[in-house]
This record gives sequence, C-alpha cells and structure tokens, in this order.
Amino acid sequence: MEPRLHANDAALCHLENMRRAELESVREWFRPPLYVLEIGGGSGFQAQIISSWGCEVSSIDIADGDDKTRQYHPVHVYDGLSIPFADGTFERVYSSNVLEHVADLSWMLKEISRVVKPDGIVIHVLPTSSWRFWTSLTHYAAMAKHALGSIGITNPSNTLPSMSKYIIDRGWLTLCKRALFDGPHGEYPNALYELYAYCKSRWLRVFEESGFEILQCYNNELFYTGYGIIPGLALNHRRRLARYLGSAARVYVMCKRTSAHSPNCQKSCS
Repeated sequence: MEPRLHANDAALCHLENMRRAELESVREWFRPPLYVLEIGGGSGFQAQIISSWGCEVSSIDIADGDDKTRQYHPVHVYDGLSIPFADGTFERVYSSNVLEHVADLSWMLKEISRVVKPDGIVIHVLPTSSWRFWTSLTHYAAMAKHALGSIGITNPSNTLPSMSKYIIDRGWLTLCKRALFDGPHGEYPNALYELYAYCKSRWLRVFEESGFEILQCYNNELFYTGYGIIPGLALNHRRRLARYLGSAARVYVMCKRTSAHSPNCQKSCS
C-alpha cells in the first residue's frame, strides 16, 4: 500500500505536475544546446527539467524565506531588480507565473531585453483571466475546506495558513475580509482588476511597449485554479476542461524588436 500523502505533499505534487505539463507546451523553444536564464526559479524544479533537455540553465530568484524541502537545481538569489549577468548573455530567457508578481514591470522587461542575445528568444508563461475567474469562484470552496480542516473534519490544503495563526498575525477583521473576498494574486489592487490585468490584449500591449516583437502566443491547454481543489485530477481531464472553461495559463514567445530572429519562427497569436 502506498503511503498517504500529507496535504502539503499533495499540494506540492499537484503544483509540480502542472509545471511539468506546462514546460512540455514550450519544449520546442528549448532545443539544445542553448544557454537559458530562468527568472523566478523557486526550488529549481523547471530548471532541472530544461537542463535535462541538454540546455545550460542559470536560475535566479529573490530570497523568500521559505524553507524548501528539496532543491532540484541551483537557484541564485538576487535583488529582484538588476539581473546579475552581462549584456547579451542568454539565448533564451524563461519565466513561469512570475511577471504578475513584479512591482516594477517595465524595469524588469528592460533587464530581460538587456541580458538576452540580439537573436535570442524570451518565453513567459502567465495566468489568464479564466484562471483568475475560476480561482475567485473556488475561493469559497477552499475556505470551507480549510475551516473544516481547522476543526479536524477534513485535511485542509496548504493554500491558506492556519486560522489561529492568521488571527494572531492579522486580526479577526482581516480574516473576515479574506473569507468573503479572494485577495489579489500578484502586484495588483484586487482580484477584480486581475481579470483585466491577465487578459491577452493587456499583456501583448505591455510587451510591445517594452520593445518586444511577439512571435507566438497560445494557451497551455490545462485547467487548474490557484487553490488546487481537486489536485488528483488527471491531465487529460484538465485538457478537456480547458476547452470549455478556459486555459489557466498562456504562453508568450517574443524577441527584441531589433533582432534578426529565425525565419522559422512563424508569428501567430491564438
């Protein structure tokens, strides 16, 4: 009999399964040998996979204070502002669900433009408005599950902190607001604004205004929410749900506007 996963382990397994499937949707852009920069590497899980494809990967992230139980690939800590590499170092720059957490987005995009080679490719995976909508909707199910878990009826997910700790840290009023309204995921005023902030047209405009030329953008064809309500749902079911409920993330592939990118890169945006 297989050991039963702790709630935290199950949530981590779910996240890693989503990130692995997500990478498969961009694999065509990582044909070795390539020198790759990953921004927001976390535990180095995706960097390890890209490295296994034959690419040389440097991964960076800010110090977040989390005690990671496993480090898959070296991740260098940096200040979140100046990317610690020389101009034109990388052939690929990759980020997954990172840019929505960056306060000074225009500066970050300038830094990315600086460190990528003139003919290099930049790939960003970002949440969609569909992800924001369904995450907000499942917020109430997650809160109910967490409340029941706090009194021992079921196992809560690790999405939310314990209620007692939350009350001590932030007070009853904040807890009530958190229960009634889902908070923002990234560097935006609220969850409602994120419905706009995560839409395709807004991201395309942001990238184009920062001097990038869009080569492709496409959905990752996976359905999931920020709460992982059904972490054991198979990938084929998630792909089927994405057809009707919308994909959780969209892939944006771009190059610097002045670069002489490969003629094999067909421009498309769906």
